[in-house]
Amino acid sequence: MPGDSKEFPLCHELMKGRSPSHVRELSNSRYPLAMYEHGLATGETAYGHGGYISIPELPSGVAVRNSCRPEIIEESAYLRILPPAGGWLSAVTLEKLASCAETYGKGLIHLTSGGTIEIYTTREQMVPMVRELNAAGLDIGSTGNDLRCLTACCGPARCDMALIDAPALATYLGQRFIDEQQYPGYPQKVKSGVAGCPNDCIRAMMQKDHSFIGVYRDLPQINNEVLAAWQEAGGDLAGLIAACPAGALTWTGTTLAIVPNKCWHCMACINLCPAIRPGRERGVAWVAGGKYGHRGPQGPMVGYVLVPFIPVKDDDYTAIGDLFGAFLELWADNARKKERVGDFIARVGPLWVLKELGLKVEPQILLSPKRNGF
Repeated sequence: MPGDSKEFPLCHELMKGRSPSHVRELSNSRYPLAMYEHGLATGETAYGHGGYISIPELPSGVAVRNSCRPEIIEESAYLRILPPAGGWLSAVTLEKLASCAETYGKGLIHLTSGGTIEIYTTREQMVPMVRELNAAGLDIGSTGNDLRCLTACCGPARCDMALIDAPALATYLGQRFIDEQQYPGYPQKVKSGVAGCPNDCIRAMMQKDHSFIGVYRDLPQINNEVLAAWQEAGGDLAGLIAACPAGALTWTGTTLAIVPNKCWHCMACINLCPAIRPGRERGVAWVAGGKYGHRGPQGPMVGYVLVPFIPVKDDDYTAIGDLFGAFLELWADNARKKERVGDFIARVGPLWVLKELGLKVEPQILLSPKRNGF
């Protein structure tokens, strides 16, 4: 570690204890620890605003943070790498990332909350690093007013709740719209995510401008033999019935049944009882306009359910890609500068959006995702 406990006393305090320490990771790299010590001592970060920069030969995915302490470091430049969908990284890929970080950067990798991978480096080292990343099947993007990386849950590669192959859909969209991820040209950034089921463990509906959520259209399937075994093992039938947010579960005295016109097609009963499984008519719901950020007139928003069900057959995602591209074009042509998707839809109205896209108007779009079974 550079320096000692006397030089960076506040940083050293954050290295104590058994829990993994972010400062220990910083100190094991060539990160300028004096910058963090300054922030801890003053209560204000030593980094200033930055953003997307232009580097010859490179698309977006290159950015800097300005420094408020140029005597320590003039700027913090970094590459933003588009990750494989679903968060899947092999040991081979991790070794390549580590090698690039050590060779061209500061020996430090940042896994961002937005799903990308950042390596801190210098402007001079960016082009040779990207060449090596490209040779390993990786690429950069997701900075500026462009389509940000498409995140996804782990999908059926690991999760038994997956209704669609979320990483496969995210990969399809990422490949089809790779230029939009690398060449900024929109009024504002656009974040997108794919969740394999309404549980939405990646919180796509709440923090993404666009989310495609795996859903089912028919009723959940109940196996009463499995249900009986579950009850014998201590399963709480009364609690299961009470947990249904729509009040759609009923007990006939011998079997458990679902009232069709009440069921929200959510995952509440499915999560609680192994005897209840999702229906077999599966597809995706398109939810648009979610964001966590406070900027914009609407502040944080949950997205609008614009299309409750888009069938997915034989892993053909063409219709979803066509719809996604059509909306991006509509938004780019009609949005105000720096207007996020949710604020745009709130201003023009979801009915106007559907009309312009030539889509059927469904009453569900006037409801929140919670009322649509998510």
